[in-house]
Amino acid sequence: MVVDLRHKDFPQEASAAPIESLDNQQSVVLTVEKLALSLGGKEILQQVGFSLPASGVTSVIGPSGAGKSSLLRCLNGLETGWSGSVQIDGSDIRQWRGGWDQLRRHVGLIAQKPLVFDASIRANVCFGLHGWRQRRRADELVKTSLQQAALWDEVCERLDAPATTLSVGQQQRLCIARAIAIKPKILLLDEPTASLDPRSKQLIEQSMLQLAQAIPLVCVTHDLEQAQRLKGQVIFMCDGRVIEQAASHQLFNQPQQIETREFLRWNVCDCD
Repeated sequence: MVVDLRHKDFPQEASAAPIESLDNQQSVVLTVEKLALSLGGKEILQQVGFSLPASGVTSVIGPSGAGKSSLLRCLNGLETGWSGSVQIDGSDIRQWRGGWDQLRRHVGLIAQKPLVFDASIRANVCFGLHGWRQRRRADELVKTSLQQAALWDEVCERLDAPATTLSVGQQQRLCIARAIAIKPKILLLDEPTASLDPRSKQLIEQSMLQLAQAIPLVCVTHDLEQAQRLKGQVIFMCDGRVIEQAASHQLFNQPQQIETREFLRWNVCDCD
């Protein structure tokens, strides 16, 4: 059931309540502590801290300019000028074996605007495959990846067609297939359904929920109803800080922070 965010009367708990996370018994795959980032003399992220369970979807919500996209770029090494600690399975990503390029194979990132290469659908999916063992299994990997991205049935008869002939929604699902073909351990998605038609949005959400059964997904979204449909946990950010982290049903029905309540009620936030 989707909560009516416009008229809900939230309880008035004190705003000093601690940030909550999911069940402590769940295994944690990623831990962020005191993450800070400044760009051009402006603080983008301030003392960000949270954890990810080993599977499921974590939705990151908050107003524009809250630092959500910058956070994803830090987690997969596209931004490297940050301070603090980011650990995956207890390993510091700054010390990742093979450097940032290998980290980005481990932590995939899907951008808001799909970027397909001027090549066939098949070649796009195979782009990140290395080694003769993987190339020998390319046909199997292409089919499996496209199935997981909910695109196989639409393109299985034209795998050698240019990827640029696909619709925007299909291109976004192709980007997801390309990312999962190299079997990342964590997948980050930055507003993956923005500006897509309802059918494409539904297919991508279904694909995300399927993938999240095996690996953790982090999805930045401005669609609060989408964050509820994806379930899992939700992180609310504002002004470069994590304000609240909780299970989806808890955050949307009983937010602990006054900033969260105001954002859910009015879709605006003033955390200064």
